[in-house]
Amino acid sequence: MDNLVLALAVGVAVISIIALVRVNQLRKGDLKTLRDIKEAKSALSKKVFYHGDSDIPNYRQFMQKLLKVERKFTRYHISLIKLGKQPVFDDVEEHLDSLSELFNTISKSCEPFALALYDSEYILMAYVTQGSGANAQEAAEKQLEILAKLPDQVSISNTQVPIDYAISSLSLTGYSAIYGMDKVQRRLAYSMEHALESDNGVFFHNEQLYKAEMYKKHVLRKLTSSISFNPDDFYLVFQPIYIPHDLDRPKRYEALIRWKNNRNLGPKTFIPMLKSQPGLQEGMTEIVLNQVFSLLKVQLETKKHLTPIHINITKQELNTEHLFSHLKQLLKGAPSIASFIIFEVEQNEALADSEYIKSNMRKIINLGCKFSIDNFANDKKSYQLLSNGYYKTIKVDKSYIGEIRDRRATSESLEQIMSTALRAKLTVVVEGVENQYQLEYVKNFENAMLQGYYISAPLSAHDYLSLEGKRSLSVNALQ
Repeated sequence: MDNLVLALAVGVAVISIIALVRVNQLRKGDLKTLRDIKEAKSALSKKVFYHGDSDIPNYRQFMQKLLKVERKFTRYHISLIKLGKQPVFDDVEEHLDSLSELFNTISKSCEPFALALYDSEYILMAYVTQGSGANAQEAAEKQLEILAKLPDQVSISNTQVPIDYAISSLSLTGYSAIYGMDKVQRRLAYSMEHALESDNGVFFHNEQLYKAEMYKKHVLRKLTSSISFNPDDFYLVFQPIYIPHDLDRPKRYEALIRWKNNRNLGPKTFIPMLKSQPGLQEGMTEIVLNQVFSLLKVQLETKKHLTPIHINITKQELNTEHLFSHLKQLLKGAPSIASFIIFEVEQNEALADSEYIKSNMRKIINLGCKFSIDNFANDKKSYQLLSNGYYKTIKVDKSYIGEIRDRRATSESLEQIMSTALRAKLTVVVEGVENQYQLEYVKNFENAMLQGYYISAPLSAHDYLSLEGKRSLSVNALQ
């Protein structure tokens, strides 16, 4: 029995010693881990919250300071200051001394609540006041006050270098929907683009303008995706164009693009956006041209009658060879289709002045296509476009026919256009015919054609093919 007790005691002692050794090893490991974490935190703090080894905080520390302020009834004025409209410093590390000197000078002269360096080009500045809300006028005055206090030169490598500034600012309360550094930064960066374009280098944030521009960017991203990867997101409708005395059979059509999208955005929303994006506009025109060509080719192959189709293009598209190259490749399989394609170009001075545009137009005309001037106006610049002989049709804006509201009304401007076009042997398409008085008035001109909802709304591709099919049957019957 005694031997058993002794054996158990020895066993317990051995286990205890092993456990103590193990615990000691774990403690050493834990201590090492804690030391590593502490060192990492210290290093991270320096690199993230400060620029290198300097004492200049960056925007993270800046926001930390703001968050310590009691948000209730607090108003903030925050400015993003670009250090030179053209960069003065190429990086932080090589100019720490100069940046530190500038940073300290601005801190003393402007006395902000929080100040931080954001890379080597920007400084963030914040003021905190008590109030019930943001006052735009006060904030704009604060911008100019800051600008006046900023130093007009900085020492770089012992040389005094002139420095100008651009300032974008916003005001917000602690309960504002845009409170938070990410939202603030996006708005300040957006406003900085406008500040750099302004004469005095300042711009105060406009939330409505910002949202409108962000919405536009969102739509453009969606458009880019559809044009680049999903061309089937677009479809065509066809606005018939008639001779006033024959409203049974369209003599032409205008192809109008429509976009299938979740927001049901119509052409009045997305078409103007395309005009600022030449690459997207070219892609959209390709889609329209491809669909028009496919429809005409199907009709040609089934020996049906073809009716000319107008396609809208921009002046910018004639300023490159992209349209001509795509059209030339497309027409290889059916060159006769070219004579049924009429490009509508919105009038522009460059159409008359640019030799390069004229050269591209001649190339397209040589393929067999025709041109029409869109939104033709009763002025000297418009009439100058007629002298080059590139246009066979002009289309007048609906504002001219809009003057006709009763049977006694006339439009002197429209009559002048019609008279000039008749002498030049040009056809005039009157756009926007919306009532019987306008229809009867257009009948007075022998060189007129018309389009408008009073006669017909745009037709779907199915209705267009059906109508054209009936026309072909009647033509074949006459033959």
